[in-house]
Amino acid sequence: IRDVELAEEALSKTAGGSQGSGRCLCLSLFSFFLVAGGTTLFCLLHFGVIGPQREEFPTGYSIISPLAQTLRSSSKTSSNKPVAHVVANLSAQGQLRWLNTYANTLLANSVKLEDNQLVVPTDGLYLIYSQVLFRGQGCPSTHLFLTHTISRIAVSYQTKVNLLSAIKSPCQRETPEGAEAKPWYEPIYQGGVFQLEKGDRLSAEINLP
Repeated sequence: IRDVELAEEALSKTAGGSQGSGRCLCLSLFSFFLVAGGTTLFCLLHFGVIGPQREEFPTGYSIISPLAQTLRSSSKTSSNKPVAHVVANLSAQGQLRWLNTYANTLLANSVKLEDNQLVVPTDGLYLIYSQVLFRGQGCPSTHLFLTHTISRIAVSYQTKVNLLSAIKSPCQRETPEGAEAKPWYEPIYQGGVFQLEKGDRLSAEINLP
């Protein structure tokens, strides 16, 4: 049995946002990690990936994860460990498209990215972890909900099943008319352990209000 981690980081999506419009600037950080090996949990705890977000980063700043660097080094020394780190295509408007040819991305040891999904290379027990950071400006008059879902399409029954899902609302009340629309940031963290089969596909979805 392999321990494999899937985490997400690095998607930026500008959906527009104005007071009372119900739209927002959505999703600045989104990425996938898929890692096998006995050091997975240690890396998560040591680098603070699991736990509350400690600081926010203004728009335009690049974040290079120490965990991503560690996973890249690990993949070079352990030939039997499946490793994947893909990032979102920032130029894809209105959809979430992954890239594996960008800086700090990685696909190694039988992990594949096909049809915008990560393909599980072998049967085993998998640790799946994800992070997404939404950002927006002001709060509309209607309820604003942010959702993030990790899904599995199994080779055994070819049906999409949600493995992890979360929903949040960054707005407690509407921005008063004439008041300054202040920016907000809302992170979503998810994680769990699942038994997966070779050929299973993993995908991620978010809403774009």
